Amino acid sequence: MLKTQIPEFLQIFKIIISKHKKFIFNNKNSINDFFILFLFKFFTNKKIMLKKIIKKANSNIETVSLTGSYSIKGRKKNQEDDFYISEDKNGNRLILVADGVGGHGHGDFASKTITELFENKFSETNRFKDIPDFLHKNTRESASLVLEKVTKQPEYKNCGTTITGFFIKENKFYTLNVGDSRVYIYSKRKLTQLTKDHSLVQRMVERGEITEQEAVNHPKRNIMTSAIGQKISQIKIDVEGHYMLEHGDILFAFSDGVHDYLSKKELTELIEANYKNSNLAEVLVNSAYANGSKDNITACFYKY
Repeated sequence: MLKTQIPEFLQIFKIIISKHKKFIFNNKNSINDFFILFLFKFFTNKKIMLKKIIKKANSNIETVSLTGSYSIKGRKKNQEDDFYISEDKNGNRLILVADGVGGHGHGDFASKTITELFENKFSETNRFKDIPDFLHKNTRESASLVLEKVTKQPEYKNCGTTITGFFIKENKFYTLNVGDSRVYIYSKRKLTQLTKDHSLVQRMVERGEITEQEAVNHPKRNIMTSAIGQKISQIKIDVEGHYMLEHGDILFAFSDGVHDYLSKKELTELIEANYKNSNLAEVLVNSAYANGSKDNITACFYKY
């Protein structure tokens, strides 16, 4: 018997003696019953103590989350991607990726307009009672700001941006999407796309005109059917949720510079190989660049 168990052994022995003293010493056949009772009490007590220890250990396990991001200009002349990552005092998190379009330095105006507006609104809000409304409302407001610039200044005529990302509250999250940037989740060794592209080729896939595989290299794959910069009535804002996160799940937000040049299989293999790597976003971006990405490339992730 271990030394640490002796005091406990003696304590239980004394308790049983005191409770059953008269029975033990007045009954010749009680000695066997006494030891059976003692052993039962001792090991039952050990079982209860073990349960308490396990419960205490489980309550002390800390869930360590990990957030990362990486963005490069790549082979394009200008950097028109932008992203935003933040956590408030209540543990709410907002991660967004915006892929500006339009060239001549104006795509970055559109992408920065929406990320900066969300940054301000997120920091100003103390309680998020209606997260879908928060995402819808601020997407529309930023779209109005971009549209105003487009209509008043001719040189901004073709500028616009996508917006995609997710809002996390405890273990629940909501996705936001306008355009062809994407949100994915890696869970239980499986990668799943959570958002649907607002693009011409996606419509063609849905109509059965082309397959998903044909859409990957289709010459019209970059034509969007909804984007910030259009008339407000024409913009489709997708907000979905709430989904439940499990420990170890990873959420991703990508500009199309990532997923247009890395297949789902390639993404999955890279994530599996770098699952514990804090530079995971950098690995994905550099892999997309190595695969020939001609766009700005941005990746953000959150590991629960």
